[in-house]
Amino acid sequence: MSILVELLVLIATFVGLLLGSFCIYWARVRPCPRRERWGCRLFIATLLGLGAVALFAAFMHADGLAPLGLLSGLLTVGMLWESPAPALQDKH
Repeated sequence: MSILVELLVLIATFVGLLLGSFCIYWARVRPCPRRERWGCRLFIATLLGLGAVALFAAFMHADGLAPLGLLSGLLTVGMLWESPAPALQDKH
């Protein structure tokens, strides 16, 4: 049972990494208001899902809880990181 819990936490960590990175890309790299809104909403849902998995992992005393927590923190930093606005290019 313990191996199954560890495997589920590991899979949730990788899925959270992929989905969270996709959301950051959608919200920050592609500056379209509609995509940005949906990227942020999906990012919040991803963080809530990672939080639910972390709560489950904490109750089960899973060893994969630390990487899951680090991933949640780094994804939050990645979403809130302010990048400089792209400079306007002249069409000469």
